[in-house]
Amino acid sequence: MWFNWEELNKPQAQTEKNLEWFPRMRAISLVSSEAEGEQNEMRSLQEKLDSTVSLVSLLSTQLAELKEQMTEQRKNKQRLGFLGPQSNPHIPSH
Repeated sequence: MWFNWEELNKPQAQTEKNLEWFPRMRAISLVSSEAEGEQNEMRSLQEKLDSTVSLVSLLSTQLAELKEQMTEQRKNKQRLGFLGPQSNPHIPSH
């Protein structure tokens, strides 16, 4: 089992009431660093979510336009099918 300097000298420092071994301010900075990292990660995720929402909105609009175009094409084909070449007086029949 390996021990670092602080672990070996802690009992002696405690008996002398020497608190230099205690990691003051280091733990706080670690927590601060972790919180900052989490905030950056949350910000990044929020940006990705916003981008995805915008893309979904754009694709939904494009899909609605495509449906509209397909409906128009179907109506035009049905009209042409009902009229047929015989019904058109401008085209001579053979």
